[in-house]
Amino acid sequence: MHIILKKNIEEIQKEFDFDESESKLFELFCNFCIVSKSYLGRFNPDIVTTDEDDASIDGLCFVIDGELITTKEDAEQSFDTHKSNLEVKLIITQVKSGEKFAKEDIANFNLGIKDFLSLDPKLPNGELNKEMIEVFNVILNNLKKVKNKLPSVEVYYCTSGTYNDEREIKASFEIIEREIEITELFSNVVVVPIGRSELTKLWNSITETNEAKLKLIEFFGMPPMPNIPQSYVALVNAKEFVDKVLRDESGNIKNEVFEENIRAFLGSTPVNKKISETLSNQDKRKLFSVLNNGITIVTPELTLTPNSKEIDLINYQIINGCQTSNTLFENYAYLDDNTNVVVKCIESSDEHNITDIISATNSQTSISNEAFYSLKEKTKLVQKYFEIKNSDLTRDYHLYFERRENEYKNKDYQQSRIFDIKLICRAYNAMFLNQPFNSARYVSQIFKIQKDNLFKENDQEALYYTSALTLYRFNNLVNIKKHNSHKYVLLRWHILELFKIVAHKKFEEIKPNSKKANSYCDTIIKKLNSKNRDYEEIFKHCYKIIDLLPFPSKDVLKRAKYNQELLEKAKEYVKKL
Repeated sequence: MHIILKKNIEEIQKEFDFDESESKLFELFCNFCIVSKSYLGRFNPDIVTTDEDDASIDGLCFVIDGELITTKEDAEQSFDTHKSNLEVKLIITQVKSGEKFAKEDIANFNLGIKDFLSLDPKLPNGELNKEMIEVFNVILNNLKKVKNKLPSVEVYYCTSGTYNDEREIKASFEIIEREIEITELFSNVVVVPIGRSELTKLWNSITETNEAKLKLIEFFGMPPMPNIPQSYVALVNAKEFVDKVLRDESGNIKNEVFEENIRAFLGSTPVNKKISETLSNQDKRKLFSVLNNGITIVTPELTLTPNSKEIDLINYQIINGCQTSNTLFENYAYLDDNTNVVVKCIESSDEHNITDIISATNSQTSISNEAFYSLKEKTKLVQKYFEIKNSDLTRDYHLYFERRENEYKNKDYQQSRIFDIKLICRAYNAMFLNQPFNSARYVSQIFKIQKDNLFKENDQEALYYTSALTLYRFNNLVNIKKHNSHKYVLLRWHILELFKIVAHKKFEEIKPNSKKANSYCDTIIKKLNSKNRDYEEIFKHCYKIIDLLPFPSKDVLKRAKYNQELLEKAKEYVKKL
């Protein structure tokens, strides 16, 4: 099981005190994440999870008018109302604890769904399946009260891997969608493949909820746009903004609302000093709303009450205006009834839209192009991987991935242990994309040459961690001049590539998206973290390989030809180990 998912599953195991196998826990975890998208109340995922081998279906439930329905009696009660136009949704899941999206398994899932929707199943069915068929019959008898006169259905196929949109697999899901549509039982059919990235995002949205109710002075709405159902530009009192949006219950600033911001608070920069000066000036602070560019908030759920001029935001992120927000917080004492700020509130849950908005609202010349890698979902998962690794180790072994610029400025972390986007990409490119000669060049070249191969959705996070840890260990040896390591400092990127070969005592090509990459990295990590410092001998072997060739000049080590010659020497060398 992938390390990030494993950590999340441990949390749900503790929360509900489950005593189940790892595969069953994964089913419960997936069902909890998926059903929580449609049902906002508390529930035990056990009540929506089927028994073992139940017709290739692992999760079943109905949501009627916002309520979770798991019994026939609940369904009958839901329709015992004067209300009509009730929203009714069926949720079906299949969960595979492996990483593959296998055509055969998807076909079996399709068979199970067809059998269930026949309402007279022939495959083995447990109690939940039978109960859900009874619920379905209640719904079909009350279609006049159902929105669109038919329920909708959402089908989820989950694995712990990454969905790559391969032609045959994509077609398999399209077949499921077509087969369900043929039944004519549903007004809308959605079939979704879900991997670990999507599951992690769902889990985070459940466990890290933030909400705010903001009073507006004035506002105007913009017309609906594709995947943006509503958006508003509002004038808000600055003090109200700090109290309701920025401050947590302990009185501290909510740093989590800036997770989607490209950079963290930069402190007392010239621009931020000017904002502070404006706020401290009694006359100028009245003009703050026209002197400042304002703040942009994106939220998946926004509710405006026009009569009271209040807006409700759920799971919101401040994607532009981090510097303004923090400076307002720091200058709270100066804020008064005449200090206002312009806030743009955008409702959207579409990833591409959100990324475009963040990019467009953060296109200042002072932000480097590589900083936009921090918006990738993969960089968040890599950062999470570092955090999980740290949680299992003492502080002496901690490393930190600074996803956003200046994120750890005020943390008590040793600088040599912090890896930013640039540094980690150079290390990863050298060690696992096998291009140390490009890592040795000017850093921006990496992002031009390898821009499509960095933080790819299906990369294994362990590769980024391993390359950072290897570089950290080498830098330490350089700093203390042990084993004459400082002599090889200009070849550090080539040493990263050699290290993996010597550590495994063989040359093998590791694909960044392969499951094998994790075990391959585990072997290296154990040596790098060994108490008897096994890694020092490996570095010494790397130096000996380098010494088999004439020592390169700065220009030579930036050429692919030198790297190829070095690899040939490495292959010969490890055969003798």
